[in-house]
Amino acid sequence: MHQRSATLLILPLVAVACGSTCQPAPAPVITRPPEPTGTIVAGPVGAPAPDTPAATAAARADAGHVVAAATPEPAAVLLSTEGDVDGVPGDEQITLRAGGALSAGAASIHVEIEPSPEVYWRQQARLEIVDLGGKRRGVLFAAPTADIEDPPDRYRVYVLDRGSLVPVLDKVIGAYGITRLQFPGDGTASYIEDGWTACDRVAGAKKVVREQVTFRLDAAGKRMIESGREPTRHVQVCDELAACPYVDVLDAGRSRRMGEILRDVRGARAATAQSLDLGGHGAGPITIRISEEKAEVTFLDEVFVEAGGARVHPRGCDVAPSPAYCAADGRPHVLRQGDTLDLVFDAGGHVVLFARGYYVPTPTAATRAVR
Repeated sequence: MHQRSATLLILPLVAVACGSTCQPAPAPVITRPPEPTGTIVAGPVGAPAPDTPAATAAARADAGHVVAAATPEPAAVLLSTEGDVDGVPGDEQITLRAGGALSAGAASIHVEIEPSPEVYWRQQARLEIVDLGGKRRGVLFAAPTADIEDPPDRYRVYVLDRGSLVPVLDKVIGAYGITRLQFPGDGTASYIEDGWTACDRVAGAKKVVREQVTFRLDAAGKRMIESGREPTRHVQVCDELAACPYVDVLDAGRSRRMGEILRDVRGARAATAQSLDLGGHGAGPITIRISEEKAEVTFLDEVFVEAGGARVHPRGCDVAPSPAYCAADGRPHVLRQGDTLDLVFDAGGHVVLFARGYYVPTPTAATRAVR
């Protein structure tokens, strides 16, 4: 499902609508520079691939991650909008260029653009004018961080002060994906924390009330500082956060849930082998179902059972080419949300299941594809 083009330059687009109360602005404008030869740009600044094994890189690509291979020209416009940010009649042109130059009219400032796969940039990056209360307006630049696992957004807000763009907020919000930052027009910005952030805030908690966090401009109008936290009606059961695939034993058309495998093995860096004791069974064979029911993608590099002191691989592993889950060779079998894998083992008695791999918790990975 991964298709690559040898001569395609892809610049980030703006694919996330304004999630806040902000000044009306025309649709952002994208300008494409001349296409180079033999390159693919998959992110805003074209960072090289991380120094990881080829198997891990291939697995990430299967989940919808793409690695940048070239850099747009510094003058290329990535995001653009217009509106009144200085309080003087007439709109300013707001532009972000590939080299990191953010300009509002004649004022400009250099901003860091973190390397991020193109698929995330297109969905999350945006440039907007936001209402900061009274007649004050700000320029919001939101973009995904460099985290490859459904990255959270970094929100930056700039105001015009004596002809210069001045940063007043720089905050990474959330643990995975998009957590909306709202600007109601009273000088504040607020968001409701995601489930992961809430559970991390209260270590060891089984259930947490998610909070609404508010920032407010200080008296000098120079910084937006955290000014309050309020409980919401949103309750997060921490055990229900994406954690690992389920394991069932199938017997005579019925299934018995035995537990989970690859528990808390989040991200490629945590990849490991893990076991699950399935208890005693008949003489065999035994059919085991591994199902991905949560908002995550599992990379299953190897599956086998141990019974009577012997290691037994699933049926079908003795053919060539064998399925990806037969050997720990860095060629994983991928399970997305809703996928199941039924495996038959010629084993009986006391059975212990072993799996090697990891999972990526991401609400959208099941539908993302390499572009």
